Amino acid sequence: MKVRTPMALAALSVAVACSASVQKSPPGGGGGSAAVTPPAGGSGTVTAPPPRAPSGPAGEKAALLREAADQLDKAAEALARGNKNLAESLFSTVELLVGPEAVASLAPVFREGAPPRVTTPTIKVDTTAPRQPYAAGSSEEEDEAAKVPPPPAVGSLTGKMQIDGKAASATFGLVTLEPIGGKWKPRTPKKAVIEQRGREFLPRVTAVSVGSTIAFPNFDTVFHNVFSTSPTGSFDLGIYKAGEAREFTFQKEGIIRLGCNLHANMSAYIAVVSAPSYVVTDSVGEFTFKRLAPGKYKLRAWSEKSKTPITQEITIKAGKNEVNVGVTGDADKGPQPDKFGGKRG
Repeated sequence: MKVRTPMALAALSVAVACSASVQKSPPGGGGGSAAVTPPAGGSGTVTAPPPRAPSGPAGEKAALLREAADQLDKAAEALARGNKNLAESLFSTVELLVGPEAVASLAPVFREGAPPRVTTPTIKVDTTAPRQPYAAGSSEEEDEAAKVPPPPAVGSLTGKMQIDGKAASATFGLVTLEPIGGKWKPRTPKKAVIEQRGREFLPRVTAVSVGSTIAFPNFDTVFHNVFSTSPTGSFDLGIYKAGEAREFTFQKEGIIRLGCNLHANMSAYIAVVSAPSYVVTDSVGEFTFKRLAPGKYKLRAWSEKSKTPITQEITIKAGKNEVNVGVTGDADKGPQPDKFGGKRG
């Protein structure tokens, strides 16, 4: 017989207390085992028939609790070996089996050192929704949709981003513009979506204004665990099944790298922007602004291959303007660390 760890036994006791139904005693009275009576005239030892697997709701619950205890044993063993990431993943499975409330007292043991956990209830999503694009985010598209009038005098700006002096290829970027010496009204926060579909994030690059909320629906038949350890937006959404989503509101400006703790190859970026004008480039680095007031601006630019944005000044005149923007390709390559900072890949 397998010996349970004290952790598994304690959690199992709590789960039983929280969820077990009152069971009746066997027929014939007392709460002990039913007696086995030897047949008349018999002289040998009577062997009781093997117990049948319990059926019905009680049997199903018992099977869940046994599976939860097994997973919790494995989680404790992984933690003892120093594999915090595996331990936390196994503990998350336990939560799915018996509910997070039943093992809530153990959560800090397995999640110390991970990003803050989002525990809000999941939201149902339409699983027939079309795919998201590979990149999304434009202040001008938002203004046009909201029927915001353009400035009295209008300047346009087209440009192309280069990475280490070479044309961008299969890489998305971000360009923002802030009036120099001027003030602007903060943009209204929006709602956006970054989905998990085909074991990748879509969009791969998303730009939103500060205070915006992003939903993260799962369209795959496997679990995902969206997280970020970025200082301006650290969070952990946990695991949830297809047709469900959780949301997170981004209150600080910055570039946030997303990962999936279960699939090291999955990666995406969120650009949280306070500038009044911003746009995500296409995959070859081209971008356009069509509704700018003439004047001097601080331009910031960043790409998926860059660690930090670059800054330059630009003057916008009425009519057409063009600019070439150069960024660095110094971002770390390969899978990002897991949510505890452990190396993957």
